[in-house]
Amino acid sequence: MDFTLYILQCADGSLYIGHTDDLDRRMEQHDQGVGCRYTASRRPVKPVHTEAFETRYEALTMERKLKGWSHAKKLAYIASDWSAVGALAKGKHEHQRVREGASTPLAARATLSANGEGEAITRQTRQESDA
Repeated sequence: MDFTLYILQCADGSLYIGHTDDLDRRMEQHDQGVGCRYTASRRPVKPVHTEAFETRYEALTMERKLKGWSHAKKLAYIASDWSAVGALAKGKHEHQRVREGASTPLAARATLSANGEGEAITRQTRQESDA
């Protein structure tokens, strides 16, 4: 039995993500406004993406993953724009983005070089800046 992950675009522009083992029945429920409070007040809804999985666990895992993403990242996923998905995966804020070659965000900001240029960020300097 296949399970389907689906993404709906609601009338207000928001996206709803779910999974089911019977997509036609589930779409009918969304269209009638039953079975889901979120889409019931945001009708009409239209499917913008579907993806088949072999198990419910796989579909649910992907659903939960996508629900944690930003609206922009979900739209990039729907469009299969993997470079945008990758760029959006780095976070909105600089401290969430790891620069190339750095093992952690803190290591990325610690720019001490062999010739002494830059400034190493230590626990002490971070505590002083927080004060």
